[in-house]
Amino acid sequence: MGISERKEREKLKRRADILEAAERVFFSKGFDKSTMDDIADEAELSKGTLYLYFKSKEDLHLAVAVEAIGLMGSLTEEIRDIKETAIEKLVKLGWAFISFSKEYPDQMGSILKLDGIDLEKTSYSLDDLKKVIYTRSPVKLVMEFIDQGIEEKSIRSDIPPLVIAHTLWMQMLGVIQIVALKKGLFEMLELAPEALYKNHIELVLNGIKS
Repeated sequence: MGISERKEREKLKRRADILEAAERVFFSKGFDKSTMDDIADEAELSKGTLYLYFKSKEDLHLAVAVEAIGLMGSLTEEIRDIKETAIEKLVKLGWAFISFSKEYPDQMGSILKLDGIDLEKTSYSLDDLKKVIYTRSPVKLVMEFIDQGIEEKSIRSDIPPLVIAHTLWMQMLGVIQIVALKKGLFEMLELAPEALYKNHIELVLNGIKS
C-alpha cells in the first residue's frame, strides 16, 4: 500500500471515529444541548482537528442522520423481494418504519430532528441530499412500490408518483413523531399506539388507492 492510500485510509478511519463519538454525545445529551467541545472531548481530539473533518455541529448532525437513513434503508430492502401487491408492500414498509423507531430510537430521533437544518452550515449540497434520499433511504422503495401499484392499477395514477412517495414518507415520519411526543396524552385517552399506527396506515393508503 502506497503512502497516499494509507493516508486516505487513516483519514476515513478518523472521520468514522469522529462520527461515532458524535453519535454517543448526541444520543446521550440530545442534539440541542451537545457542543463541538463535547464531541472533541469524546473523540479525544482537539476541536481544531474536528473542524478539519466536519464544518459545524449541524454538519455532524446531518452526517449522523444520513447514517441512520442508510441503516433504515438497508433494513427495509428485503421487502422489495416479497411476492405481494404494492399496497401490501407499502403496509409492511410502514410497519418497518415503526419497528425501526422502536429498535433504533436515537437514530430515528436524528432523522426527525433534521427539520429546518441550515444546509449552509453543512458540507452537503442539495444534490448530495437527493442522492441520499433516492439511493440510500426507503423512499426509493416507496417509489418502486407506487410504480408497481400503478401498473397493477391498484394505486391512482392522477398524482405524480414522486409526490405520493414523499407524502407517504412525511406522513409516516410525522405520525411516529407525534405518537412519541404525545405518549402520555394518548395513554390518558386510552389510545393504544399500535391502533393509531394501524388506522393511520389504512387511512393514508386508502387515499392513494385507485
